[in-house]
Amino acid sequence: MSMSNKKENKNIRALFSVVCLCIIALGLIVYFSTNSSSKNDAVNEATTIEETTEVQRAVTGVTETTEKATAKHTEKSTAESSKSTTEKVTMEQGKNNIPYKSYYKYPLTEAVAKGYSEELTYDKTMDDYRAHTAVDFEGEEDDKVVAINDGIVTNVYTDDMYGIVVEVDHGGKLVARYCGLKSASVKKGTYLNIGNAIGVLGTVPCETGDGVHLHFETFLDGKKVNPLDAMSKTE
Repeated sequence: MSMSNKKENKNIRALFSVVCLCIIALGLIVYFSTNSSSKNDAVNEATTIEETTEVQRAVTGVTETTEKATAKHTEKSTAESSKSTTEKVTMEQGKNNIPYKSYYKYPLTEAVAKGYSEELTYDKTMDDYRAHTAVDFEGEEDDKVVAINDGIVTNVYTDDMYGIVVEVDHGGKLVARYCGLKSASVKKGTYLNIGNAIGVLGTVPCETGDGVHLHFETFLDGKKVNPLDAMSKTE
């Protein structure tokens, strides 16, 4: 074989080697690119699923919280509504009916026939000793008895000991009993303004020996108190 043929064969083999290397290199590039893309897609997919799940959880949590809050509010409103319909009607507290602070009228005259006392004293009508937890205001039969302040009538009844009695809630937990009436001009549920007529004066059966008068009792938060203190009056 001639020298020129040897060189030509050598060059062909070199070229063939280069082409093979290029093909291998291209294959490797394609292989790694495909794997990398698959991994990125898997990561992205996992991340997307995780984020979507978190968003769904957040939305579900907000929805559940809102539903619970709505249910709780509804239950509270229902309970308050039920409470308001079952509670005893009472006079709302206002600037004109707060015990010890606002102006009160006398229910009859200003003259006090017998004052408030928690000590036992002799009762000539009943012929025994008893406390007089009320104030007796002097008056004449058929004199008009008036409300000491704004209020709502909570009861009207006849008592064997105290005659016709009108009970008024004057607000601020102050309740008054007007005892010894001849007749009442109000009924249960009547709203009163200060000075409105309640009835006319009669007699107090258990105190007839003391003459005609209004037997007047006051209760603050369910406890008897001196009416003159409740009205900020003095004898």
